[in-house]
Amino acid sequence: MNGLLALVAVVAGLLGPQDAVQTPQPAATQLEDVEVTARQRADMARTFVRRVSAPARGRGLGRWRKICPVVANLDRAIAQPIADLIATNADELGIEVEAPGCEADLIVIFTTDAGALTRALVENDPRVYRGQGGGIDRGGVALRAFQNRERPIRWWSLSVPIDSESGQRAVRIPGDRAGGPIDAQTAAIIGCDPNDCAAVGAPAILMTSASRINSQIVDQIYKVIVIVDIDAVAGLSTTQLGDYLSMVTLSQVDPEADTAAFDTVLNLFENPQGVPGLTAWDRAYLSALYNSPSRRRTAGGQANAVAAIMNRDRVAEPDE
Repeated sequence: MNGLLALVAVVAGLLGPQDAVQTPQPAATQLEDVEVTARQRADMARTFVRRVSAPARGRGLGRWRKICPVVANLDRAIAQPIADLIATNADELGIEVEAPGCEADLIVIFTTDAGALTRALVENDPRVYRGQGGGIDRGGVALRAFQNRERPIRWWSLSVPIDSESGQRAVRIPGDRAGGPIDAQTAAIIGCDPNDCAAVGAPAILMTSASRINSQIVDQIYKVIVIVDIDAVAGLSTTQLGDYLSMVTLSQVDPEADTAAFDTVLNLFENPQGVPGLTAWDRAYLSALYNSPSRRRTAGGQANAVAAIMNRDRVAEPDE
């Protein structure tokens, strides 16, 4: 092999400058390395998105439009910085943070007996946790795990399909007496007075676009309930808690997800000293989620769009 290389060098020296340019160059190997690295990054992003995302059954990834965060049953001096950090992280994603006195929809409750409190809350008003309409929650198995699986922090997220054009809900949710008022154009198509149409049981959506890739119906998170075991989070800073809570409330995260291969705040309880808060990987995921096309018709299509943005921005670097 060394003799062959020597022969190539001699021949190249005998040829003219124009001919010498045509000799094989080692740059192809470098390009291949770059391509492999980019592919690995893209694969990591797709794996992370598919592993951690936990939308309602049969629905796409939900996102907030606005939030009213409340931290309960904790000393105000500690609770306020946590709530403020959640609000700051939400604001950075373009989520509207409502003024004090708003109706809480992102509720974090600290307790010394997380299991008992969770079960009592669900038993007291099960309709809050299991929507009667389609595309609201993750189902009975996930709800039982929420009640019975011991974790430092447990959460339950509810989302609702909405019309991306009008913001109107596309299904009923617990507490709805009707689908709500509809616009005059839709009422004319149905053949009823808009005020009378408000009494029908299901919302009426006027479809203005059709596509095999995109849908006019998107998913909006409308409530998240978090139960925190005070004893299990002892020793963590308010930044660690606030960032962890931001990750699991501003996006729909699977509590069972294996994230050991990623540099993420979701590993906080496996490595408290090594996870100071949201990482570049986490922020890349959240940013991609809130900047991706939410109108993709399938959850898989939306997840691929989120992963593509993470890879494109090159912000998220996988943990070695």
